[in-house]
Amino acid sequence: MERSSGQSWIGSDRMRRAIAGDYAPRAHVTLLQKDTGLALGAAEAAGFSGPLGAAAHRQFERAVQAGWAGEDDAVLFRLFGGA
Repeated sequence: MERSSGQSWIGSDRMRRAIAGDYAPRAHVTLLQKDTGLALGAAEAAGFSGPLGAAAHRQFERAVQAGWAGEDDAVLFRLFGGA
């Protein structure tokens, strides 16, 4: 993936750390939960309803409910059956 048009720094950084089991906080799950919620609210106010934003927000909420609120957002890897 890192050598394709889908490459991104954030993807490379998070995936490497997630695979290594490194969930030391750099971007807390709660921060991403908050930010995706704000983005959804702004989109709704503008009359836009996009399914990907809502799906991402639900995953951050799941991570918080799993007790991972203070962990790095790379912990989402665990939600999808990763390490």
